Amino acid sequence: MPLLHPVLIADPTRIADPTRLADPFVPASCLSDEPGLIDLVTLCELTAALAATPEVWRPVIRHRPDRRWYTRLLLSATVEVWLIGWYPGQQTEVHDHGGALGALTVAEGFVEEDQYDRSWTSSQMHRHGTGAVVGFDPTHIHRVANRGRQVATTIHAYSPPELSMRFAPAPADGGRAEDPRAVEIPPAAAAAATVLGPAVTIGAATAPMEAGRGDRGAPTHAVAGSGA
Repeated sequence: MPLLHPVLIADPTRIADPTRLADPFVPASCLSDEPGLIDLVTLCELTAALAATPEVWRPVIRHRPDRRWYTRLLLSATVEVWLIGWYPGQQTEVHDHGGALGALTVAEGFVEEDQYDRSWTSSQMHRHGTGAVVGFDPTHIHRVANRGRQVATTIHAYSPPELSMRFAPAPADGGRAEDPRAVEIPPAAAAAATVLGPAVTIGAATAPMEAGRGDRGAPTHAVAGSGA
């Protein structure tokens, strides 16, 4: 039986039919008890559909200045889906996804993605705004960051689910990351968050801000967080 966050269950009286629990957001293939692989197009469509429906994620999402917030929306034998809140200045370590296919959709705000090649050397950076959908193959290595002054929200899907990941701290010069190590924890909990510089005031809260990052926004110190 798949595990679904309550926000995905539109009508609790339909629990007896697991293929319709999250209709129309989650296709039946993503609710399977039989191990399998969800194709990249379906993963992208799934995260995009959820991100485009704020009544699903808006009541749940949190943005915390002390650590990156996340919750799992779905876990089945074929896929896992995560909702992640990014306070300004939070980012992941450089990481892969254990050989899983993946998709990321920005539900609100902007995030930056630093991509790395197979030798874990920095290659390019992309900025993704609200509505952007990013799919990645099993060899994808990246770091995701919120380097702006507003919060961001993203939805992520991985297939197959719960694979061991590797992550590594990024170097200050934006070159090759340190030798990665494997971790036996889920994607959204695998890579530590970092902050980018001195704090700025946003409303009544305090947030780290973009400051003197150099080539790739090297972190100044680490705090607890999650991967992406």
